[in-house]
Amino acid sequence: MTTKEDTMKYVLLLTRGAWQEEGSEQERAEVFDGIVEWFTKHRADGTIVEANQLREPETATTVVVEEGHSSMIDRPLLEAKEAIGGYAIVEVPDLDAALELAASFPVPDGKVEVRPIVER
Repeated sequence: MTTKEDTMKYVLLLTRGAWQEEGSEQERAEVFDGIVEWFTKHRADGTIVEANQLREPETATTVVVEEGHSSMIDRPLLEAKEAIGGYAIVEVPDLDAALELAASFPVPDGKVEVRPIVER
């Protein structure tokens, strides 16, 4: 039996896929149904401890601090083709389990960055 002391926390950063922009309404609905099922299953078994979907990248504002002064930019932090669409914080035994969970995320395309969380 796995206890909380035997687990590590990771964040899964979920990118938006081309299917979200290019898929038909029916295709997007089918993918979202699979995503909801995936989150429901892993929340129920305690693997996912927190998760949220993020609004579209164009809603982001980035605060830039340089030499003690801040300014704001109306765009996401990264100027990448791929944008973070959501995240999940998971508790699993090790990195292999986190990677296996990330690989099971039910989307036709996209990426999942898996990063350990430093708990303080």
